[in-house]
Amino acid sequence: MAIDALGLIVGALGSALQAKGAKKAAAANTAGQQAAADYAMAGSMPWDVSGSLGTATFDSEGKATLGLSPEFKAQQDAYLTSADANRGYLAGIEGSPEDAAQRFYEQEMALVKPEQAVAREQLDAQLLSQGMLGGSGGAARAAALAQAQGNVRLQSRQSASERVQTMIDQYRNRISGDVTGAVELGQQPLHYANLGVDIGKALSPAAMQGSQYLSGAALAASKGMMGRYMGAGNALRSLRRYDTGVGTGYTHQPAAGRYGTRHDMGGAGKTPTALARRL
Repeated sequence: MAIDALGLIVGALGSALQAKGAKKAAAANTAGQQAAADYAMAGSMPWDVSGSLGTATFDSEGKATLGLSPEFKAQQDAYLTSADANRGYLAGIEGSPEDAAQRFYEQEMALVKPEQAVAREQLDAQLLSQGMLGGSGGAARAAALAQAQGNVRLQSRQSASERVQTMIDQYRNRISGDVTGAVELGQQPLHYANLGVDIGKALSPAAMQGSQYLSGAALAASKGMMGRYMGAGNALRSLRRYDTGVGTGYTHQPAAGRYGTRHDMGGAGKTPTALARRL
């Protein structure tokens, strides 16, 4: 009965050892396959690129970060500063074009009105010297002068409105030009990003092949590990058969054998139980 119990224990140890081996082999294979996948991913990632224009860097997920060189960044800031200034000038005009036109008109009239007043005084002096002041002939000449001066003022007002619209268009164009310049500068490192992506694509086939080698090596290593554990488990089971005499036609004798020595399976004094404990 003791021998049967020992056989059961040895058999259970063999099965447990094989189960442990299967678990460890599966974990080792999973880790190896993950390492192979990580290798393929890392080898196919875009490369960081830098140059006189700036830099293009990529994180572990392939997201790009673009940056201008200090010199180009200063130029971009100058564009944006100019755009802000022109936008401020535009706001002062575009908010009330009529008021702006009136200001321009008054500024021009400040120069025109004194000249017109002098022209009227000179006409009055001429009419007086000719005895025509207050007469029909003098009135006609005075009316013609007034009409001419009125046309000048009207043209000046129209010109002021046109100047306002012209300035609005000019400021808008300046703002658009500044913003466009800033955007174009900001996109310069995109060329580096495209180069980095192309490098990653070029190296991807080699990375994939290397990943296949790593995957195969991991699978072979896990199979080898499983084989060793299976062999050890089978060895324990064979010890069970040896102890019980199952299928051998031989019963183990605890006393000295025919030649005065104890029969064992791997060294003097080693019993199946001792071997199971060592495994």
